[in-house]
Amino acid sequence: MKSNQMKPVRSRTKIAEAEGGSSSPETVMKKSEATRQRVLQMTSELFRKNGYQATSMRDIAAAVGMKSGSLYYYYESKEALLAAILNDNIDDFILAMKQALDSLPADATVREKFDTAIEVSVRRVHASGDMAVASTQTLSFLREPEYSEQVRHRRAYNQFWRDLIEEGKRTGEIRKDIPDAVASMVIVGALTFVGEWFDDKRSSAEKIGSIFSQLFFEGMQT
Repeated sequence: MKSNQMKPVRSRTKIAEAEGGSSSPETVMKKSEATRQRVLQMTSELFRKNGYQATSMRDIAAAVGMKSGSLYYYYESKEALLAAILNDNIDDFILAMKQALDSLPADATVREKFDTAIEVSVRRVHASGDMAVASTQTLSFLREPEYSEQVRHRRAYNQFWRDLIEEGKRTGEIRKDIPDAVASMVIVGALTFVGEWFDDKRSSAEKIGSIFSQLFFEGMQT
């Protein structure tokens, strides 16, 4: 469920040329995806280091190690690149949390689900690095329809936490007077900036996740 905002590629031959050679269709598509991921990662780093407005498509192409014209076979504009970074980042978060919860026992408590989701989130923010930070700094640069698409993705991320809070209310683990919308936004806001200060040399994702979970959940529990 990724909205990558990729420009439709004109042909596999053109992709092969952009990749610097000709290969089988399967190999070309694998190379294309690997290149796409490299483009997103390098773009995230540049956006964080230099700022969105100061970063050009030429800068991105140079960082990736391709010709400027080749970059447009993957993304038609800098805004399309930004949209892909933001949307991919949120989609990956939601998928990782849902997979983690699915691996828990069927009788897992909401507290156990909450602890798991928080730890996964801390791990993902730390692993995402520049992508996570870029998502908090550049939303205002999106225009329509990319802006509305990103808002939809963010609402889905918030809804994950709202659903978990509502489940906790049904099981009696969370107070019913807690406003779901406010609580979910507080959680998302706190987790989003973990990448700005978390240092795995001083602590671990498990420890930070445990502290966050304690602060959040025990502040809402009955």
